[in-house]
Amino acid sequence: MLGIVQSIATAFQSSFMQLGLVASVLIGTACGYLSVYVILKRLVFLAVALAQFASAAVAVSLFIGANPTLAAFIGVMLGALFFSWPALGRYLPRENAIGTGYALASAAGVILIAKNASGEEHLLNLLYGNVLTVEVKELWIMGAIMLVVGGIFLTFAKEFLFTSFDSEMAQTVGVRTKLWEVLFNVSLGLVIAMAIRLGGMMLVFSLLVLPGYAALLARSRVRHAFTWSIVMAVVTGAIGLYLSFIWDLPTSAVTMTGLGVCVVLGAGVGAIRYRMTRSQSQQRVTESMQGIAQVAMREEEA
Repeated sequence: MLGIVQSIATAFQSSFMQLGLVASVLIGTACGYLSVYVILKRLVFLAVALAQFASAAVAVSLFIGANPTLAAFIGVMLGALFFSWPALGRYLPRENAIGTGYALASAAGVILIAKNASGEEHLLNLLYGNVLTVEVKELWIMGAIMLVVGGIFLTFAKEFLFTSFDSEMAQTVGVRTKLWEVLFNVSLGLVIAMAIRLGGMMLVFSLLVLPGYAALLARSRVRHAFTWSIVMAVVTGAIGLYLSFIWDLPTSAVTMTGLGVCVVLGAGVGAIRYRMTRSQSQQRVTESMQGIAQVAMREEEA
C-alpha cells in the first residue's frame, strides 16, 4: 500500500501531470453530468455530431491560420443552433440532418487536414488529444464554462429533466420545450468545444456517453445517476492518467478503456438489483396471496 502511494505521489509531482489531473477533473465533471441527459434524451448521435463540428472548425482554423479554440466555439455553436432549428424535423426525422451534418463535417475536416503540412499530427491531436499538454489559461476557460453551464442546469434542473423524460407532456402543460432544447444544445456545444481542445474528440465523446450509460444501467435513480456519472468520469480520468504515465500508454485510450469497464460493472450491478427487486416483488405477491387465502378460509369456517 505504501509503495502504491509513493508511486502515485511520484507520478503527480510533475507540473504537467498536475495540470493534466485538473483538466481530467474539469472535463470529467462537465461531461459526466451532461452524460445522463445525453442518454435520457437519446442524443448520443448529436453529441458525436457536435464534436465533429468542433473538429472540422479546428481543421479550418489550422488551414487558414486562425485561433483553434475560437474556431471550435464558433463551429460547435453553429452546429448546436442548426440542429435546434424547429423546422429541421418538420418533414423528416431530425436524425437525418444530424447524420448529414456529421458526414459533411467529417469530410471537410479530413480534406483540410490532408492539405496541411503537419496534417497527420493535427488529426491525431483532434481525435485523441493530450491532457498532459494543456495550458493554465485553457483550464481557466474550461472552469468558467463549467460555472456558467452548471449554474444554468442547477437553476433550471426541473425544466431540463421534465423535457428530457417526456417533451410532449411538458409542452402540453405549457413548458417551452424548444427553448430548453436550444439552451441544452448550446450548453452541450460549449462544453464540447473546450473539452475537445483539452482531451480530444474520442475521449470527450466517451465521457458524454459511457458514464451516464453505466449509471443508468446500474438502475440508479436519476438524482443519484448524476452523482455516480460524475464520480465515474472523474475517477476513471485520474486513474487513466496515472496508469498511462507508469505504463507509457495514451491517456485517452486508457481512460476510455476504464469507462468501458464501468459500463460492464454497471450492467452487472443492474442485473443483480433487478433480480433482487423481482425476488422481493414475488415474495410480496406470495405473502399477499397467502393472506387472502387465510381470510377466505376463516370466512368459510365462520
